[in-house]
Amino acid sequence: MATEGTFLLADIGGYTSFLRGVGIEHGKEITEDLLNTILRCNRERWQLANVEGDCIFFYREGLEPPTELVGHIREIYKDFSQRTIDIAGRAACPCGACTRTGDLSLKFVVHAGEFETQKIGNRTELVGPDVVVAHRLLKNSVTLDEYVIATDAYATDPEAFGLPAQAVSESFDGVGEVSYQQLDLQPVREELEAANRVFITKEQATLSIEIDIEAPPERVWKALNDPTEYVVWERLKETKKLPPLPGTSEMHRCIGPDGSAFVIMTVAEDQERLRMTQKVFFSRIVKDIYTTTEVTPMGTGSHVTCHTTSRVAVPLVAPILEPLLRLNGRRQMTAHFNHLKEYCEGRLND
Repeated sequence: MATEGTFLLADIGGYTSFLRGVGIEHGKEITEDLLNTILRCNRERWQLANVEGDCIFFYREGLEPPTELVGHIREIYKDFSQRTIDIAGRAACPCGACTRTGDLSLKFVVHAGEFETQKIGNRTELVGPDVVVAHRLLKNSVTLDEYVIATDAYATDPEAFGLPAQAVSESFDGVGEVSYQQLDLQPVREELEAANRVFITKEQATLSIEIDIEAPPERVWKALNDPTEYVVWERLKETKKLPPLPGTSEMHRCIGPDGSAFVIMTVAEDQERLRMTQKVFFSRIVKDIYTTTEVTPMGTGSHVTCHTTSRVAVPLVAPILEPLLRLNGRRQMTAHFNHLKEYCEGRLND
């Protein structure tokens, strides 16, 4: 006997052109990471029907309320989007594949109907006309990059989803006319970007540094922001501008004096107050490194403050590593701002 259920397909957009652009070997590592991110976020809430290349097919018995389903979609979408940023930030290799994760998007199809299961080898597959309809909807005429399609068979009230909606009726090969709500995920994208657009305060910081520089604030600000100056006073071997990701204004891959690679993303900027927040990726041991730097007038010179927050990637070893990381971080940041001071005051010794 057929079972009533809800189908959810999470499809990575831009997958084919991404693979063509970066090559299969490196591209598959990235898409594998992103697909596993979706699976982890699902937390076995929905049953996994299949992984179909760039698409994951979930299902559950019965009808999930739209508000609960959209909440789940939001979580998956945010985790996926955040992971594309993290992969790009940890782009230690110069091939450019990781930094192109911003070309990838995520779209969803939601449908409800009947299904049966069949055993193929050691796999259980879902079959039925409604399963076919759900998959046909992936080849639609929606022009948005990131969206949810929710068929009228699932729900007909657009207000139930809490997202900008448009009623659409479209014909698909083999299944005919299908009516659905086209939901725009742009508000969810904006929520994520707003959450990343932070300015770290002294109270939030795990490490703070302050320094006085005998140079005008505008001069110090330019040295902090201009890559051609930054590479000099920070004594880097090189710095390369990368394509910015959504929610970032600048992104650079840097090579330090010792040959180590790290990536800096500017995620928030306040030109009026001469302050900015950068997310830094340089070690897999430490994650979520946010640094807010602010330049304020002080007499004829400048007062520079820097507040940093971070966390150890493996909580189990955090009590051991955190004191050592703070000590090393203070040493590195002190050297960093001493270089800035020497450069801006015109006393940099090569």
